[in-house]
Amino acid sequence: MGKRNKITVVGAGNVGATVAHWLASKELGDVV
Repeated sequence: MGKRNKITVVGAGNVGATVAHWLASKELGDVV
């Protein structure tokens, strides 16, 4: 199992929530 990237999304508005949801659904890394 490889190392997963940590992804930080700054912003709590609609855009930040949408980006965080998109990244999590694509499983590109751990959204923190």
